[in-house]
Amino acid sequence: MSNHRLLQGAKKSKEIILLIPILILAISLTLYPHLNYPYPLHVDEWFHITEAKQIASNSKVDWFTGEKFNLGMERAWHLSLALIYLIFKPTVKQWIYLPAIMHAISILAIFCFVSRLYGKKEALFSSLLIALLPSNVTMGGPVFLMPVNLSLIFIPIALLFAFELIKIKKIYNYFFLFLTATFLLYAHPPTALVLILILGIYLLILIFSREKTKALYLFVAMASSILLSLPNYIYFLHERGSEIKFNFWVYLQGIPLLFGIVPTLFFILGTYFVLRDWKERDLSLLITSLILILNILFFTGKGFTYLLPYQRTFIPLFLIMSVIAGKGCAKLLGIHKPIKKAGLAILMILLPIAICSGIERNISEKYYHLIDDEDYESFLWIKENIPKNATVLLDPWKARAFPAIAERKVYAVMPFGPNEKEMERVERARAFLKNECTNTSFLVDNNISVVYTKDGCQNEELIKVRENIYVLKGFG
Repeated sequence: MSNHRLLQGAKKSKEIILLIPILILAISLTLYPHLNYPYPLHVDEWFHITEAKQIASNSKVDWFTGEKFNLGMERAWHLSLALIYLIFKPTVKQWIYLPAIMHAISILAIFCFVSRLYGKKEALFSSLLIALLPSNVTMGGPVFLMPVNLSLIFIPIALLFAFELIKIKKIYNYFFLFLTATFLLYAHPPTALVLILILGIYLLILIFSREKTKALYLFVAMASSILLSLPNYIYFLHERGSEIKFNFWVYLQGIPLLFGIVPTLFFILGTYFVLRDWKERDLSLLITSLILILNILFFTGKGFTYLLPYQRTFIPLFLIMSVIAGKGCAKLLGIHKPIKKAGLAILMILLPIAICSGIERNISEKYYHLIDDEDYESFLWIKENIPKNATVLLDPWKARAFPAIAERKVYAVMPFGPNEKEMERVERARAFLKNECTNTSFLVDNNISVVYTKDGCQNEELIKVRENIYVLKGFG
């Protein structure tokens, strides 16, 4: 018995040792784009940080629009970030570490899930593929502080409970599933929809397999979660009605090029074994991945998608593909023909290619930089020296980052999508700056008290209080 325990302990130690370099790889790739740029890399990141700070400061007015502040449909995500801000008070330069922490947690979550679903070997392969996941400004990814990355953590956790992979009472499994699904429905609707899709397919399979007890528990957990989340969607449904479709104008590379040619081959191999074994849990994952792939193909053909926004499909799809690919990788180890350990030989060739190409793809990805060090220092100065009731006019593109640092309201900000009202304000702001800030009545009529521009202002009513910062006479 003692020898058996020693062997089990040695095996667990080996798995932990192998998992550590995967975690280091993931963290390194996530932090790499910040080596020479200590700020967020995406407009969405600046938005989420601003929302968190507005919640923490109990702001009544939206710093971007000047209208009444509301939490929106990602309220659980923003409340979570606000809690992090209240506890740790991170600066903008410190927020960049949170994506790396989330990426590490996602690897632990996927390892735990896959090891219970398949085994430890499969879990290590899947974890490695998650560590190598790509990021870009269209689909998001582990590099960014974006709620789509919650899919990498909470979908595996939810499936641990849905598939009853944890040895606790059945009712506890489904209660925790209910909590996880409800959180996602309030944190990131596209991620929640992917989870609901997996669970819905699994439910249908259980019904056809006559697993009535499991099906009943799963249905109750899903229905309760969806019903409880309806208040989060009432306004959206009222605004959009039955026409819930999403247009987008950026087309990404094909899935194999994004996910990686070799990982895609592993996924295809895993698909073969899923179909061969014909297990309910595996089938629900495979069918969901095929639906998400069809959703992407539909967008590339039509230019829009229903229910699931095209650009938020890729990360949860790659998560599922990594799980199935992990199964394919592990199955290679059992192939011995035509030579002994032929599968291992194939894996020894393909795996380094997958790792090297994944690393190269990640470190060569280009990201835009919204602000520079001079902007950052100026925004901090405004926060410390300008009254809180100020409305600041600056380049509408940089205005997306400004409130996260200065915690002041902006006159105009570049919208995330087509918005005629906001674009009119953007054009007025640009025209004002282009004309060297000469239109004083424009400032007064719009209650603008501060102007930030590197191009200079030629207006006697604006006092230059610091390099690039001008304050309207009489303000403050």
